[in-house]
Amino acid sequence: MKQAVLRHYDEKYAAEEAGARPEPVALTPTPTDRFEAAVSGVHARFTGGRVLEIGAGSGRVARALLATGLACEGYTATDLSTHRLAGMRASIDDPRVEVRRFDLDDPDPSLEGQFDAVLLVALIEHVFDPLRALATVRRLLRPGGFALIDTPNIAKYTRRLKLLLGRFPSTASLNEGLLTYDGRPVDLHDEGHLHYFTFRSLEKLLLERCGFARIERVPYATPPFLGAPALAYRLAARWPTLFSELCVVAYAPEAPLER
Repeated sequence: MKQAVLRHYDEKYAAEEAGARPEPVALTPTPTDRFEAAVSGVHARFTGGRVLEIGAGSGRVARALLATGLACEGYTATDLSTHRLAGMRASIDDPRVEVRRFDLDDPDPSLEGQFDAVLLVALIEHVFDPLRALATVRRLLRPGGFALIDTPNIAKYTRRLKLLLGRFPSTASLNEGLLTYDGRPVDLHDEGHLHYFTFRSLEKLLLERCGFARIERVPYATPPFLGAPALAYRLAARWPTLFSELCVVAYAPEAPLER
């Protein structure tokens, strides 16, 4: 089953092998998509060291962070898709960057305790066991380091309305999870999203089961905007559980893990 899923993602992103560069990501105090939230969230908290991005995709976040002056010693950008790995190697020209394959379900134990920040942008909803995966993320961090985790908020107001109307609140597709946004039949239900989170459920998982010490929320607005984007961001910042997608920063304790 897992091999079939991996083949799906490798085929889906085959066109990225050439290393085409997507639109740049702005560093903004009022983010309006997951990429801006990740870039601004990391910049506001990172004080130096090594970064690991799991599921870096096209390298969009990595390029944006480095282009906007992130002071890191090293940046490890990972993915499972061979096409995406080749694309990142072709498009990221920075001596601090290492591009490598990394499987969160089967991690390299030599990487434990090696990173000051770990990024998971639009990833945790795709893994088979989020509890085990996030416990692994905790072990990858140095004491006091942080993980930035972004995923759809199943309790966002648009999805609450769908549930109220008896509809499935899909987070990556249309028509009850059966159509892609461009109208094609999906290959994986809801484009492979296996798990759905609220702020409360993800925060409890991180704090009570995965060994993190504290959580900070990184709210951001997404279309359809209620009014102007600036107003939508203020609503997301004021009531993130209702108006924001889900982005949090989880801090490892200052003391080393006990062995």
